[in-house]
Amino acid sequence: MRFLFFFFVLILLALWAAFFSRPNNPTLSNWLYVLAGVLAVLFLIGYLRLDGVI
Repeated sequence: MRFLFFFFVLILLALWAAFFSRPNNPTLSNWLYVLAGVLAVLFLIGYLRLDGVI
């Protein structure tokens, strides 16, 4: 359960950084959105494994 909280915090930090870096550096912002998406997929897989679905 602790690693899911870690992923959740990282997703929030990546989304926050992507939102606020958009005006100055759109390329960095795009990469941060991709990172947040990948972490969200890992979060979903971890949650489903913890729940016993996978």
